[in-house]
Amino acid sequence: MASKLAVVIPARNESDRLGPVLAALPDRLPGFDSIRVVVVDDGSGDATATVARRAGAAVVRHRLNLGKGAALRTGAEAALRAGCGVLLFMDADGQHQATDIPKLLLPLQTGRADLVLGCRAFSGQMPAAMRLGNWGLSGLFQVLFGRRFRDTPSGMRAMTAAAFRKLRWDASGYAVETEMLVRAARAGLKVAEVEIETVYHDTFKGTTPADGVKILADMVRWRARR
Repeated sequence: MASKLAVVIPARNESDRLGPVLAALPDRLPGFDSIRVVVVDDGSGDATATVARRAGAAVVRHRLNLGKGAALRTGAEAALRAGCGVLLFMDADGQHQATDIPKLLLPLQTGRADLVLGCRAFSGQMPAAMRLGNWGLSGLFQVLFGRRFRDTPSGMRAMTAAAFRKLRWDASGYAVETEMLVRAARAGLKVAEVEIETVYHDTFKGTTPADGVKILADMVRWRARR
């Protein structure tokens, strides 16, 4: 496995929260020669890009808001061009904790997985509507695709560069996490889950019930193409 890690962070109008997220990232990790932080500014109207650059991150900017899936794809492709062999995705708003990064990477480093999902602890802190929606989407995924994951929509995850090349997703919005798992199942990739801690600053972290319905419809469409 290559020894260069990329932390890819999609961000839109996150100038207030992005700074502490970047400051908490580790400077080095066992098994990696270097860590490259890539922030994708997805059409922000605030100082998100400036905050990222001041923190030393590489910034790729979408002039228009293209959606989370598009931002993740842009960031991953930029990381691969920079020679990174492992990609870790996390959110810009402080929901995901940098202290969970080592255990998310461990299954990749030991060869036990090609893709690792951060499974959010379903404690009382997670908004009830989000818990219900995630439970429903994860259950439907099992019905349609025959594989059970505890938290299919979780945005904190890691993968090898080789896995990304097999997972190149089309989704531009919030269906991206689910599409990754559909493609992983069809490609026979090894997927592991590790529990992570989360902090919820918003009742809905950028998503709405309509996004959940869209993800559901996409799953049915992907299943029909099987």
